[in-house]
Amino acid sequence: MVSRARTAAARELARRLVCCHPEVRVAVATPDPTLWDGFPVEVFPDPPGQWRFGERLVQLAERFRPERLLYFSAGSGVLLSPDELARLAALTPGPKPFAVLNNFYSTDFALISPPPPPRVASLSRDNPLGMELYRAGYNCYELPRSAATLFDIDTPGELQLLALHPAPPPELSQYLRTLPTAAAKRIVELLTQVGKDLFVLGRVSGDIARMLDREAACRVRILSEERGMEALGRAARGEVRTLLSSLRESPSGIVAALEEVADGVVWDTRPYLAAQGLWPLPKDRFACDLLDLDGVETPLLRELAQGCLSASIPFLLGGQSLVSGGLYLACELAWGEGHEVPHRWRPLPVPW
Repeated sequence: MVSRARTAAARELARRLVCCHPEVRVAVATPDPTLWDGFPVEVFPDPPGQWRFGERLVQLAERFRPERLLYFSAGSGVLLSPDELARLAALTPGPKPFAVLNNFYSTDFALISPPPPPRVASLSRDNPLGMELYRAGYNCYELPRSAATLFDIDTPGELQLLALHPAPPPELSQYLRTLPTAAAKRIVELLTQVGKDLFVLGRVSGDIARMLDREAACRVRILSEERGMEALGRAARGEVRTLLSSLRESPSGIVAALEEVADGVVWDTRPYLAAQGLWPLPKDRFACDLLDLDGVETPLLRELAQGCLSASIPFLLGGQSLVSGGLYLACELAWGEGHEVPHRWRPLPVPW
């Protein structure tokens, strides 16, 4: 379901790109070309067996040899408006070579001019793309952070929040209708409640902490651990360490402890799982994110899901994107429909 939702998001994005820039060539690398039948895009089936993201990107760049390459991962950029896409495609922030990234440390989409050099071919995934371009001498710029620039569909956690959107992307509607949204709704409501406590755990950036300090009416506790674990290869090398794992508590014990100090939890569970020496298949991880006990086979994940399901407070589980673009989207949903954010403080209006 997550894979199909990511493809649906990519189709929505491709449609907007074609409408905004009919003269631009849109290329799609995909494992299932039949999902693109009838689309005005050039489709390139993925090669059989294992392949590297970087090799694929460099191959397509060499095939088209564009002056400017706008890359999107499936699932990213779907909240960008046609106007934002047009402005992004036209950006020239400085001298070449340059790259405009949605996130320097964990890249999901980027405008690259000229297209990426051969050294990028070594990348197995797109997370470290910004850092690799910087090492290659590119002037790197980051877009202003928002739900539109940071939201990426990686897990069911993000989809549960997107299902609450008043005008979700049409291509995604059939997937969003099937999702449970009770926990996501309670988290969004919690953001507007003075005196309540939200606990956010995982790869939480300082920018997210500052955003929540501005936008959340509730108090926010944050435990930020293992930022960049994927981009730096720490997960692959088994080097991930987390405070939650060092406590030696069972998953149900951790859930109970969180339940005592918070009124709701948003949890990027991947650092915790990696520190436990676990990296279950997506099917198992995603079933745990949905608290779908029948779909969880890994004992630790099953205990975690059972604990969250039985808790008196809402637990919204997912990956890094949940505690990044997902939280931006949650705040936008919380204060939507004309509600004004009750800022606890404002900048001093006179010089100090």
